[in-house]
Amino acid sequence: METVLSKQTRHSNMSYDDFLKLKAVVLFVLEKCPSIDMIHLFKIIYFADKNHFATYGRRIVNDTFFAMQNGPVPSALYNAVKLAKGDKTISKDELLLLISNAIEVTTEVTKNKEKDKLKATEHPDMDELSSTDIRFLTQSISENKDLSFNKLSLKSHDAAWEEAWNKKGHRILGEFSMARAAGASEDTITFIKEQRSLDTLFAG
Repeated sequence: METVLSKQTRHSNMSYDDFLKLKAVVLFVLEKCPSIDMIHLFKIIYFADKNHFATYGRRIVNDTFFAMQNGPVPSALYNAVKLAKGDKTISKDELLLLISNAIEVTTEVTKNKEKDKLKATEHPDMDELSSTDIRFLTQSISENKDLSFNKLSLKSHDAAWEEAWNKKGHRILGEFSMARAAGASEDTITFIKEQRSLDTLFAG
């Protein structure tokens, strides 16, 4: 997997609470799928996140997905996994450490190929996950955990990924593009935007 994201954490849009939620999501998936690789973890979360957003207008995680060759990659989580692997290019940011300290990464060598396997060292805080979070994560686990690397990568090359992949500069997936790729109608997109405007208005 490319190391485009390795020089900086790029999680300025994420709060401490966002990282606690992301940590719970990661540990939930790893508890249900012991010793899976990075691409399976990332894609399970991606499919659950975009489908939940398209259905309810709320993301499961607030991480930013970047288009990389093998599909969408959650940037902060990617750096947390690299930090858990001992990558010296990743600074020991306290937010990333929330996740990296709760996972273990081992490297398996088969047929002269290396594959990283991830395992949880803590149980997920289920108070961080709603019933719909759990339902969509469980569905994504069921649908994707046994897919091969190539099939999973190809499946994740949806319209949102393609749009971002063809951009110049940072290839960030737009969340509304993710929702559309998950089947959200334009009426749904408009409704989500209106709700967010109202939330911002009342929050101010």
